[in-house]
Amino acid sequence: MPDESIDLIITDPPYGVGFSRGFDDSKEHVSRNIYNWLSSMWRVLKEGSHIYIFVPMLEIGMWVEASSNYFELKNILSGRAYTSQTYLKNNFQFNNQLILFLHKGKGKPFNNYDLFETSEAWFNDKRNKNPKKYTYSYPAYLPNKLFINTKSNGLEPRHPAEKNPELLKLFVAISSSEGDVVLDPFMGGCSTGIACKELNRSFIGFELNKDYFELAVSRVGDKS
Repeated sequence: MPDESIDLIITDPPYGVGFSRGFDDSKEHVSRNIYNWLSSMWRVLKEGSHIYIFVPMLEIGMWVEASSNYFELKNILSGRAYTSQTYLKNNFQFNNQLILFLHKGKGKPFNNYDLFETSEAWFNDKRNKNPKKYTYSYPAYLPNKLFINTKSNGLEPRHPAEKNPELLKLFVAISSSEGDVVLDPFMGGCSTGIACKELNRSFIGFELNKDYFELAVSRVGDKS
């Protein structure tokens, strides 16, 4: 791919925690490849553009250290994810999904996206000199209506790590413009592609698993 040809990257790579269902998620595989992955993402991303990387709770140190060699870490987002673990004797549930939010260089400003409504009280408050229906302020802890994964929304996922397209639409909307090119180098079931299609962005995705690739094509309707 050409250098600096991508306007936004959103991706959910292998974590290195051994959760392998049709892809290699071993710690050895991830630690051996993580710097190559990130350097390639840095090369193709345009200056000032944003990147969102879903990362694991227990291996976040590896991802923060590696990504900081290439990008500016601006924040770590957190949201509620589905888990089948209802009771653990000596631990909290693993239902907190983390997302690294990074820039290449000095990040460009967000676009306004009509998602989070201003509260009725503040909208009508006399102290509010510039009342707007929407806040255009985006919390680092993502609200429950933007569940991380598809299953949290009552839908049956077709990929074991499938993410919620409605959440990805937020990232696409505030970090890119219509006609921009969005990349997901680990596209899985193609939730990023679905979000791009609905918001009129061009999309490039890579997937090694043939079954997941065909699933992605069936969901976005194009393999060109």
